Amino acid sequence: MSLFQSASGSFYRRVLRNMALRITLAAVAVSAISYYYSYTRLQEEALASLAKYIDARSQIESELFLNAEDNTRLIRDEFIRRYTLEQGLSADSEFSHLLRQDKDGMWRVKYEYDDFEHRATVAILPTTQQTPEFKRQVILGYNLLSQYGPAFNDRYYDTFIDLNISDASLMYLPQLNYARNGSVADFAENIEPELLATPAANPQRTSKWTGIYYDKQALEWMVSVVTPIDYLGKYIGSVGQDVLLTQLIARTNTVNIPGTYNFIVARDGRLISHPNYMQQIQSKQGAFNIATSDSPLKALYSAISKAQPLDRFVESHDSQNWLGIAPIKSTNWVFVTVYPKRLLQVKAAMAASMVLLLGLFALAIELGLLAWVLKTDVIKPLNRLKNAIKALAAGKTTTELDTHRNDEIGELARTFEEMAHTVQTHRHHLEDLVTDRTQELATRNLQLEAANEALKYLNHEKNELLTIAAHDLKNPVASIQGMSILIKDRLQEWSTEKIQDRLVGISQLASRIQNIISNLIDHNALETGSIKLVFEPIAIDDLIQEALAEWEERLLSKQQKCIFVPSGLSLIADRQALWQVLDNLISNAVKYSPHEKNILITASNHDGDIEISVKDQGPGIAPHETSMLFKKFSRLSARPTGGEHTTGLGLSITKRLIEAMHGHIRCESQFGHGAAFIISLPAAAPTDDSNRVL
Repeated sequence: MSLFQSASGSFYRRVLRNMALRITLAAVAVSAISYYYSYTRLQEEALASLAKYIDARSQIESELFLNAEDNTRLIRDEFIRRYTLEQGLSADSEFSHLLRQDKDGMWRVKYEYDDFEHRATVAILPTTQQTPEFKRQVILGYNLLSQYGPAFNDRYYDTFIDLNISDASLMYLPQLNYARNGSVADFAENIEPELLATPAANPQRTSKWTGIYYDKQALEWMVSVVTPIDYLGKYIGSVGQDVLLTQLIARTNTVNIPGTYNFIVARDGRLISHPNYMQQIQSKQGAFNIATSDSPLKALYSAISKAQPLDRFVESHDSQNWLGIAPIKSTNWVFVTVYPKRLLQVKAAMAASMVLLLGLFALAIELGLLAWVLKTDVIKPLNRLKNAIKALAAGKTTTELDTHRNDEIGELARTFEEMAHTVQTHRHHLEDLVTDRTQELATRNLQLEAANEALKYLNHEKNELLTIAAHDLKNPVASIQGMSILIKDRLQEWSTEKIQDRLVGISQLASRIQNIISNLIDHNALETGSIKLVFEPIAIDDLIQEALAEWEERLLSKQQKCIFVPSGLSLIADRQALWQVLDNLISNAVKYSPHEKNILITASNHDGDIEISVKDQGPGIAPHETSMLFKKFSRLSARPTGGEHTTGLGLSITKRLIEAMHGHIRCESQFGHGAAFIISLPAAAPTDDSNRVL
């Protein structure tokens, strides 16, 4: 394709590309605005719905507890009213007629009258003093429970009266003969529902709720409300109802807004119900406190605790959820709905995606129309102009130009005609000049091409070095500057230990800079051939131990272990150069080996050469990167495991040094299973102690 064709084609594509880019950016911007608007609107609607939902759930779940308090207060008031009217009357005969003492010592309703499915049951401890007042209280409680208990049975597990804590336990429970199923020890135990009504535990003399507990006879989780019974300021006992939590827990764990979940927690942190924590609640006997636990619910409880009394929802600390909160009245419980924000984000993203898809569809139509207009009104006239330029270049003329148009393209065509006439005038003169200069230019072009290639190579080398210097020296120099300024500003405030710690950091950064500069200097020395090597017999074990000593601290910080078994071998090499080679190989092994891994160094004799292997347990060398391993400035896909830095010169310098010492280096690696770098150098003769200079 000619220059003109390329220009024409690129103009067409460039216009379409620029238009597509601008329209796409507009579509993306509109989609972003749509997403924000949709998310905001959906959030407002969701929070409004959430507030209505939790208010409704609060009312539903509170009704059972409010009615239970009303029920117990109703029975208490009726007990006091009847007890007042019966003052002075004797209940001995009715007591003896109804009750007898069983073999275990407990006083219970006689078998012939023990109709627990329709009447109350009575359990009196053997140690209770059966005074006339006590007997009257028992008979009154028995009659009240037998009368009122059936009315409450459809919603409440039972209705009970405890006299003088646990002296007498009266209960209406048609599902179970509570009095006969319990032992003396069971009824003698002072449990929370009995103690809550005592003046010591309830000085306000109001209705109180227990925590959740597991009833041994009912085999159910429940909570109890207890209302004290006092007569003329004297404590008689209490009336209460047990509320089964099975349905409440089931509703909490299963009835929810799609995508959300509910739980109930007490104000003190005790978890009442949660779809994922029922096992923990049961294992803790209802005392699983998320305020002191290490579960993720602790953060949610913290956010709930900070809510104001009128708040209907708060945001979780991690900003991932809305928490709808509503109290369950008559208790200290809070009903919570966890509404993930991602539900809103998905809906908003769907709305924005639809806008984006419509925008892209419109973009396709607009680009099609634009392409048709460009091709008809711009590209075809430009093609005719291009053909005229080709004809002019070939020494021909053409009449296909759009000189009749009154726009910029017509003006361009007319201008070209004038230029073509001028070009034809000067053409013959230029041909003579071109012939004379062609040979000269050909010679000069060859010289320039050779010089240009050399400059490209040198410029590439220079750019590599400058890039390394700019990239690898910038951060440590900036860090040294920052630390020094910080020490200057805080010199009077910081302790000596803290200043020394910063100075150690500066020293480490300076060492890093020195290492980078040393690599660059070594690279330059090897490139220019100015390095001089002194060959001598070297004991391998001593030199390796000396090199490892420099890496003890780094090995310790990464919890790595370098394993080396002394071999007693010697070789011929330059001591400093070989030390630098070993240092580079150990450095690579430490950098690319994961924490707590081993590095293996071995030395062995192979056909008169000494082979030293440094093997790590790092990521290994990718097959497609093997050819770049020893090239200058090469940086492979593997990355140091401890945040170390590399210039990409280490292995290149190592290879040049090994070759300068008449040896060679190779790498054996299985990708993903570490790498072993093996250097081979001439072995030292047993009596060879001569030195020579290269």
